Amino acid sequence: MHWGAALAASLVLAPFQAQAHAFGARYDLPLPLGMYLAAAGIAVAVSFLGALLFLRVGRARPLHLDIPIPAKVRRAFSTALGIVGVLGLAVLLGAAFSGPQEAVRNFATVWVWVIWWVGFVLFSALVVCLWPQIDPFRRLAAFSVWGTGRPWTDSAANLPSAFGLLAPAGLLAIAWIELISDWSEDPHAVGLLVTAYLVVALLGGLAFGLQWFRVADPLSRIFEVLGRVAPLSVVSRKALRLRPPGEGLLNRSEPIRGEVALVTGLIGIVLFDGLSETPVWAAVLDFVSDSQSLRPALLWLRAQGADLIQVIRTIGLLATIAGFYGAYLLLILLMRMLAGARLTIGQLARAFVGTLLPIAVAYHLSHYISYLLIAGQLVFPAASDPFGLGWDVFGTQNWSINISVIGARQIWWIGFTALIAGHALSVLVAHRRALQLFKDSRRAALSQIPMTIAMVGLTVLSLWILSQPITK
Repeated sequence: MHWGAALAASLVLAPFQAQAHAFGARYDLPLPLGMYLAAAGIAVAVSFLGALLFLRVGRARPLHLDIPIPAKVRRAFSTALGIVGVLGLAVLLGAAFSGPQEAVRNFATVWVWVIWWVGFVLFSALVVCLWPQIDPFRRLAAFSVWGTGRPWTDSAANLPSAFGLLAPAGLLAIAWIELISDWSEDPHAVGLLVTAYLVVALLGGLAFGLQWFRVADPLSRIFEVLGRVAPLSVVSRKALRLRPPGEGLLNRSEPIRGEVALVTGLIGIVLFDGLSETPVWAAVLDFVSDSQSLRPALLWLRAQGADLIQVIRTIGLLATIAGFYGAYLLLILLMRMLAGARLTIGQLARAFVGTLLPIAVAYHLSHYISYLLIAGQLVFPAASDPFGLGWDVFGTQNWSINISVIGARQIWWIGFTALIAGHALSVLVAHRRALQLFKDSRRAALSQIPMTIAMVGLTVLSLWILSQPITK
């Protein structure tokens, strides 16, 4: 994670090596790495065999329990979350523009890149998605619409479906800012970016009402898809739904345009971030720097003022996302051929892309858990004095970072478990989706052979990536 470089620089502790994954010594695996990779791949393959044995057409019924919520409790909780969201946005903007301008001391940068983009994303996928209730952009847009007398839920203007592509475009922009640009380390720049996002959200809400946040708003779309994995869901104004993890991925609602790019992008981004810490990426950089054919272009870019590392990382990010997107479409093509499906490649791609979301969550957890637990401690001093006025609201202004809160051994076993569970859950959910679509156990099983082989390969690859900075 690019922002983590600022944290690493701030610690200046020679005995420790700073990585997005961990701060500390490497973990000496008790068995050869290859045995762990093989065991993980076998575990995912076994989940496919279990699905073949126990899942049949007609048995894959939705499993959930709806818990009624009293109206007063619902309104009070929703109002409280909305107030927290709006006040949090106000504090964040105030800290960005008037607080300390060092990234590791500024509340805005710590909150946006660590607590929210890592911690809240994981909470939304592993527990319950509360972003629609908290979302200050949606709240302020709704208030603006109410103030102007415009419709909110039934806007007169019809939002074109092409606006759904703004969601994956927004995700790519966030990833570029976080992983490649210098803006993520500049509190003032973060404040300007959040302000720009707020302006766009207000204009979109005024023009299209709630449609904007259901179709075009990147953050709403990102949290909505991740929330389908969670075991709890706010399914209506009257109930909280308890369900097995991943059950929400089997809903038959029509996917919104851009969903395939959005989900594959979520995985591709974390894959790139992980690959950039491996010997493979180091070899790419060596090849580029030694290439005589690329030298003229690189010299020209440098003469134009371009940061060559940022250019190379941008190309790497785009190539990783595009490669994963293309690989997914190839799997869908093979699935269609084996199952003899009458559905188009586009229809199948949209139908099965949600089954990849447990993998996205597992990647996010395994790759960023140490970053959250270590860098997340920066929020304690930052929150005590968000505006740099010498306050100590919570008595934590002199909080010291405890880098021993998690070590390489814990990171490895958390990642090992999460990645196997995420891929196995994807295999099971994909098989249930196939039974829904094809209504035939044999065709469903045939359709999932390419997906399962790919899941086994992804499990091995992701574990290898995880192992590079933390094991020996």
